[in-house]
Parts: sequence; structure tokens; C-alpha cells
Amino acid sequence: MIKKKPTAREGVRDWRKPVRVDGPAAATEPACHLVVGFDRYPASHQALSFAMGLAVPLRAYLHVVHVVDLDDFPVEPDRDDWERRIVETVERERTEACTMLGSLPGNWTYYSHQGNPAHLLASIADANDALMIIIGRSRGGLVSVLERAVGESVSSHLIHHGRRPVVLVPEHAPAQRKPRQDAN
Repeated sequence: MIKKKPTAREGVRDWRKPVRVDGPAAATEPACHLVVGFDRYPASHQALSFAMGLAVPLRAYLHVVHVVDLDDFPVEPDRDDWERRIVETVERERTEACTMLGSLPGNWTYYSHQGNPAHLLASIADANDALMIIIGRSRGGLVSVLERAVGESVSSHLIHHGRRPVVLVPEHAPAQRKPRQDAN
């Protein structure tokens, strides 16, 4: 009998299936909801930090959304471990986001989903009646120019077709100031 060699996909989570991770519940009910786009780029990490800084004084529930896109795919699609490498990339991004969110007192959810980033951000914002959508600035380079030219820019789409305010956070945003304590 000939033994069949196991494929690289066996035992690998299907990255196409949506993932949701709920953080701890805070002691108080959220007063509003914020939606944040997340990926592996520095501007996205700044956007999450900015949103976390807003979440505490606003008592906001944070919805962090990573949309699996071509940037998460390995360059060599013919390799046996292509699927496993996508899963590793997506899991690494989830771990980074959840580690950052770990310092928040609660009320957050992390989503990983395949699809159109602007549509997913807008649909999660609409489903939760979010106060705003927070994203990092575009990555720059030729791909960003082409995305804008063909109307695929996430920020442009959200601004022109969305129903929520959009906050665009630069890669090198200044550190947030602590909320001022009023002297009585």
C-alpha cells in the first residue's frame, strides 16, 4: 500500500473563515463604539494606539478589524506551505493587535475577515452604530497610487460613500496627552 503524503493544508486553519476574539468586559457599559482598521503597517498600529487613547475617556467599545488581503499572502503561491504561511501571517497580526489591546480595561472585539476593507469597516461600524472609523494613512508607494486611481483607496471610499466620520492617523502621530485633571 502506498502512503499518501499529507498536504500542507492538512491541520491548517482555513484563513478564509471569519475570526472573532472578544476581549474582557469592562466594569462599565460602553457609551459609544469606535471601529479601527488594523494591519501590519506602522500607521495602522498608530491608529490602534490612537483609538485606544480615545476609548478610555469616551468609555468606548473598540471594534478592531483586520481584513485579509493580498498583502497577507506570501509571494510564492506555488509553494507547498502557501496556505500555512497565510495563516501564520494572519495569526501574527491577530496576536499583535490582541497584545496591544491587552492594556485596555475592556470592551473590545478583534475581527479578522476576508473581503473589501472599506465595506467591512463600514458594515461593522453601521452594525454597532459607531461614532467613527479610525484608520492609518495609506501605505504609500505605487500600490497606493493605483488604488486611489481606480477608486480602491479605503479612506477615499469611506469618506465618499460612508455614513460615519473617518479619522486618518499618520504613521508618526505624536504621543497622546493624558486627560487633564480639573483642579477643584
